[in-house]
Amino acid sequence: MTEKPQILADSAAAVLNAHVVVRFFAEVLATGDAARAAGFLSGDFVDHDAAPGAATGADGVIQKLAALWHAFPDGRFTLERVIAAGDSVAARSVFTGTQRGHFGPLAATGRPVSVSFSDWYRIANGKIAEHWHNFDEAGLMRQLGGG
Repeated sequence: MTEKPQILADSAAAVLNAHVVVRFFAEVLATGDAARAAGFLSGDFVDHDAAPGAATGADGVIQKLAALWHAFPDGRFTLERVIAAGDSVAARSVFTGTQRGHFGPLAATGRPVSVSFSDWYRIANGKIAEHWHNFDEAGLMRQLGGG
């Protein structure tokens, strides 16, 4: 993350919550260090968008990120905008990388991708307690030649 994202917040407490997400992006998603994710997640963390059959807690997030970076070793998220209100934080980011490993049904293609993400976090006691996300999956698959 080379530039600071724009942060919009409705209170001082919301600004603190936004900074949890900003740090998560800077220290985990912008670096490819999946193991550091656990330090940002609450003990009862729930990933509402875990794959069917996948763990929904911190272990599931670490596994999901490790698999992503196996497929896209140079993959990184760039945080663009953060909006916070109360304990909720919304973030818009872009993932870029080159597919060098197996990703879902696709063998490595060597193709670069750029994909928009929208994430929603609930913060409790300075940790990420819940997470939801949407991303341009169809656009990703088109870029990889699978859609």
